Amino acid sequence: MESKNETILEATAVTEMQKLMAEKAFKMPGENNPVVAHKYGADPAILIYKDTLYLYTTNDMQQFEFTKGKTDNGYNKITSLNVFSTKDLVNWTDCGEIKVAGKNDFIGAALWASNSWAPAVCWKNINGKDKFFIYFADSGNGIGVLEGESPVGPFIDPIKEPLISRKVPTCEKINWLFDPAVIVDDDGQAYIYFGGGHDPDKYEHPMNARCAALSDDMVHLEGEPKVIDAPFLFEDSGINKIGDTWYYTYCTNWADRKDTKDPDKMPIAVIGYMTSKNPLGPFEYKGYTLENPGTVFGAWGNNHHWIFNFRGNWYIAYHTQTLEKTTGQEKGGYRNIFIDHFAVNADGSLPIQKSTKKGVEQSGVFALGDVVPATTMASSVNVAVTSKQSVAAVKEGGYVCIKGVEFKGTEAEFTAECIPADGKSIKLNIDGIGSNGTEIAAAKLGNKNSVSAKLNAVSGKHDLFIILPEGCELINWQIK
Repeated sequence: MESKNETILEATAVTEMQKLMAEKAFKMPGENNPVVAHKYGADPAILIYKDTLYLYTTNDMQQFEFTKGKTDNGYNKITSLNVFSTKDLVNWTDCGEIKVAGKNDFIGAALWASNSWAPAVCWKNINGKDKFFIYFADSGNGIGVLEGESPVGPFIDPIKEPLISRKVPTCEKINWLFDPAVIVDDDGQAYIYFGGGHDPDKYEHPMNARCAALSDDMVHLEGEPKVIDAPFLFEDSGINKIGDTWYYTYCTNWADRKDTKDPDKMPIAVIGYMTSKNPLGPFEYKGYTLENPGTVFGAWGNNHHWIFNFRGNWYIAYHTQTLEKTTGQEKGGYRNIFIDHFAVNADGSLPIQKSTKKGVEQSGVFALGDVVPATTMASSVNVAVTSKQSVAAVKEGGYVCIKGVEFKGTEAEFTAECIPADGKSIKLNIDGIGSNGTEIAAAKLGNKNSVSAKLNAVSGKHDLFIILPEGCELINWQIK
């Protein structure tokens, strides 16, 4: 019998587009790309803090909810950012949205901004306290900064105006004042890189990229931004320090190259790179490194990337437009994130590299014991991620898959918090669904939010499938 003191949670509404993604957006079992398939996102930015990697993206899903996929992605309705986290590069937790631009709805932290695109992220210890910073583009018209005390917020606007506008020296004539990149050097000094676009007659050397030092508090510029002469620049600034060399990376433009005689000619929409021994240049053009994903998947579009080192290995995050092929929508431009290994040659040069759907291997194993948010998964089928960061089964047998789970053989119980489908069960399989897997637990659902079941003895590393009946909404789970 239900306790008089127990409050039964109400089901969270699932939108039409969330249901569409749940039913049609997927990846094959051997694929780790896209890293997230239930939600569109673009322009990846990576932050590594302690043992966790955080991924921030432009929230293309917000635009998709508005257009229903009936018009191309125009980005104009995007006022928030997505944030995901992982400890192993394969299983990702959807941490929700960060409300950024608040000019039109007064919800976002930056009340002067109309849009939030292309985030750049970093953290820094200031006066003994770790602070987290998001730099974002207000469409192509300026760059703002938010500050928080955790990687997922809440965030505030510390200066209540753009950090970079066309009033800033050397920035007044930049075509697109957007796409920041940021880095904190080993000595604590931080730098920001930004800019894009070109005039029709200046596509070879647009002179529209800039770099500048940031102040100690991270929310002001220190000195006048310097020009980077990036050949065939389009957008998407990136910055890395490898050894004692600084690498400025960017997406090249779409201008026809047939008449150019520039020695630095390179293909359209690839990731070019330049190097310097100084964070503020001058930078010297060296070539290009990442092919456009269209060369592999046939879905061409501008690219946006973030190169990062995680546990001693180099990776590159970038966006593609592969996922929209599976959803059957009328129009496109809705993007999703890939992560691949990134090679650096012994001499410091960067080889030409291609996109893969296989992606990267799991870094470590998925450890049991803690309470796990329901939105933690490597993949899913027929479950929608709701606005409350729960997962709701939109069809019978919808599931989330967590890859590489380490069972020690001592686990005895599965518990979950959910909005139940009375009379049905949440089932746990390892290594597959149906006859391809082995059932290790079944938690009978009644009229309570908390459920549990005994766990069959399991040891070793297995993929775990949490299988939900239609109408069940999972909030979190635990195996111990």
